[in-house]
Amino acid sequence: MLKIITIPTTAFAQNSRIIFDTESGGALLVDPGSFSPYFETCLEHHQLSLKAVILTHGHLDHVGGAAQAAQKYEVPIIGPAKEDAPLIAALDRQAAAFGLPRCEGFEPHYVKDEDELELLPGFKFKVLATPGHTPGGICWYQKDQSFVLSGDTLFAGSVGRTDFPGGDFNAIEYSIREKLYQLPDEIAVLAGHGPDSTIGDEKLHNAFVRA
Repeated sequence: MLKIITIPTTAFAQNSRIIFDTESGGALLVDPGSFSPYFETCLEHHQLSLKAVILTHGHLDHVGGAAQAAQKYEVPIIGPAKEDAPLIAALDRQAAAFGLPRCEGFEPHYVKDEDELELLPGFKFKVLATPGHTPGGICWYQKDQSFVLSGDTLFAGSVGRTDFPGGDFNAIEYSIREKLYQLPDEIAVLAGHGPDSTIGDEKLHNAFVRA
């Protein structure tokens, strides 16, 4: 069984998450916008072994702590898609634009649409390419436990901004309709900011993209 702990990080209240297998004790760190001391506390308290850092896209508030976490625990950084490589290469410029400290760079293992990775023993995560908020944005779908990590593609009642460089509203609308809204209604939407939702609720009530 997988359990999920949500840890807001950065001034943007980004939802970093620790996902762990209650049987093996293996864990994933999702979108660490900064390296929060709560990550270490959580891993130690639950006696977890971090296996990977996984990312949904290349914006600083989702990746700012990735390098530090990967180095400390000697684990790979997986995701997003290759199209976000220019964003990751420009992390220092992203930090400067928001008046934040220098961000350490890294080279992730990029993924492709429809990739399926067994990130924890017995649990496969499927990559859904969802460009629009960024060119290489992805979502991570875990079918058996009925959730999708939607990053900044789909929020409760809203969608990710598309006015940043590389953003495209037509692309994010297509991504949501053709990828996320094709999932079963009961799938939990674990968003990058704000409260969680479900696919069914968003199809009915999302103010930007209705089914």
